[in-house]
Amino acid sequence: MDLKKLYEDRHEILSDMEKEFTKELVPAKLTDKDQYNVEVLAVILEEVAVDGLTSTGEFFFLPSNEEDELQFFVNLVTISEELPQETLTELCAAVAIINTYVTTGAFALDLSAKSLIFKHVYEMPIGLPKKSVADFVDMSMGITIQLVQEFAYYLIEVKEGTRNAESVLRALAVTE
Repeated sequence: MDLKKLYEDRHEILSDMEKEFTKELVPAKLTDKDQYNVEVLAVILEEVAVDGLTSTGEFFFLPSNEEDELQFFVNLVTISEELPQETLTELCAAVAIINTYVTTGAFALDLSAKSLIFKHVYEMPIGLPKKSVADFVDMSMGITIQLVQEFAYYLIEVKEGTRNAESVLRALAVTE
C-alpha cells in the first residue's frame, strides 16, 4: 500500500467535503495535518439538535500503517460543552436509554472535557477505491448528523432539567 497516495486521497476527500459544506453555507474548515498526519474537518452544525443550539462536528481519518487492512473514519459531534452537576445522574441514565435506540455510534459524556458528544468510528477496507471511500465518508457524516438531529434534543432537555430519563424512555417507547 502506498501511504503517501492514501493520505493524498484522504486530503482530497475531506477537502471536497469542506467545499460541499461551504457551498451549502455551512461553516467548515479543514485543519492542517498534525504530527500524526491527521487532518480534521471541523463543521459548525447550527440548530442540529435544538433550535438555537450550535454543535461542532469533527470528521477525520485515524492514522494508518503499511500493514493495516482497515482504515477508520471518525465522526465526533460535540453537542454541549456544559454538564451541570445537578442533572448529571439523570443525563447518564438518559444517554444509556437513548443508546439502546441508536442504530450505530453512541452518545457519551466526556467528563474530562465536560461535554456531551456523539461518536462513531466507521471502518472500511484500506484498499477501497477513492470514490468508494468518498461515498462512504459522505454517507457516514449524513448518518451521524441525522442521529444527532433525532436524539440529542432529549439529552439537552435532560441536561437543562426540563425532562428526566424516565420521560425520555416513555417518549422513545411510543416511537417503536
